[in-house]
Amino acid sequence: MEKVVFLEKTDGLEVCQVIRDYEYSMVARHFHDTYELYYLLEGQRYYFIDRQTYLVKAGDVVMIRPNQIHKTSMAETSYHNRILLQIDKKAMDPFLKACGMGGMEAVYAQDAMILSIPEKDRPDIENLLFQIQRELKERQRQYEVGVKLKLAELFLTLLRSQKSMPFLGENQKVETWKHQKVHEVAEYLLNHPETKESLEELAKRFYVSKSYLSRIFREVTSFTVNEYKNINRIKKSQQLLSHSSYSVTEISELLGFENMTYYERVFKKYAGMTPLKYRKITV
Repeated sequence: MEKVVFLEKTDGLEVCQVIRDYEYSMVARHFHDTYELYYLLEGQRYYFIDRQTYLVKAGDVVMIRPNQIHKTSMAETSYHNRILLQIDKKAMDPFLKACGMGGMEAVYAQDAMILSIPEKDRPDIENLLFQIQRELKERQRQYEVGVKLKLAELFLTLLRSQKSMPFLGENQKVETWKHQKVHEVAEYLLNHPETKESLEELAKRFYVSKSYLSRIFREVTSFTVNEYKNINRIKKSQQLLSHSSYSVTEISELLGFENMTYYERVFKKYAGMTPLKYRKITV
């Protein structure tokens, strides 16, 4: 069973609340240029972020920065009820800065933030989320301002409470053999984006069969090993294009691409433009 409780959008914001009671696992390759806020009202979920899988429980908030690899999948039971916000930086930044909050970069100061909200504080967080939904549903005069005010208040509540809210840490990491093996491979690919090792060579490095590695990596991350490797190479190349004097050809070679044509094709697939254009608009 899947029930879409709420789905509305306005300029720079989409809010979706969904209840599911079946073995659901995100099949979409989740990698986007918006900021994400995920709140789990009920249930439990596995949440893969970058290289590690966490067990997220009711009352947890997950804050994802743009272009972070992430995926949710079933944990102990299939039932879960979650609210998801997709937030565009350009739409929200001026408002937050006018409020003295420093913009989305300041709110999402870490690469990934998972907060476990104390039970006594959950009604405040949930009430703000429901008020945002109400503003979007009723669309009264100046509702766009109302939405931004409630979202800014939600961010302020989370920022103020961070010191008292426990971060999901070592004890929330999922340490099954499968998840640990995927973590090891993902960690290696993140630290060695230039590697030219094939799937078979990577499987040998981590003492598993090629078919098994291929299967579990896609189950946990939603990406093939090669796709995951390319995404991280493109993210690294974006940093080099913006903050180094290396030529595009040199960057392609540094990151182990077979040739310039392949590099440009992969870069455009994930960045939506050529490396040269990316450098022009970011330097």
